[in-house]
Amino acid sequence: MPQFKTGDMWTAYTAADLFLITTNSTLKKSGHALVMGRGIARQAKERFPGLDVALGRQIQALCGNQGIYGLLASPRWPAAKLGAFQVKRHYSQAASLELVRRSTAALRAWCTEHPDTSVHLNYPGIGNGRLRHEVVLPIVSQLPEQVTIWEYPPLGKENVL
Repeated sequence: MPQFKTGDMWTAYTAADLFLITTNSTLKKSGHALVMGRGIARQAKERFPGLDVALGRQIQALCGNQGIYGLLASPRWPAAKLGAFQVKRHYSQAASLELVRRSTAALRAWCTEHPDTSVHLNYPGIGNGRLRHEVVLPIVSQLPEQVTIWEYPPLGKENVL
């Protein structure tokens, strides 16, 4: 079972071997950049200029217009530790439990291949994904202990860690 933490996931970036952000598969009209307008995806795009284009090109190359990739680790991993965990196809949709299942299965397989790595992931499907914790928890609970799932504290509870 994974570990669960409340707080700012970015505090773990330096120590993480793989740092996953939840994403969609909507490409901008140019066809080269992933829409990353909310949540941790937006934070990552702001921290790493060009990330939206790099992910967009990787998605286009892997699945074209199908829009289902599940899990993307950087082709430059482990030097580049940022990756994408798909929870929805279109940015405006609610997260899909089927995509959360698919991405979770892909991450479990990745962890089996890389057993000595630490993986950090924001809690998939909640927040902008509009899913409830209790619906997602049975799925993500299948992840191994090397995975830490992060959630921001509820508003007004920032100092209670």
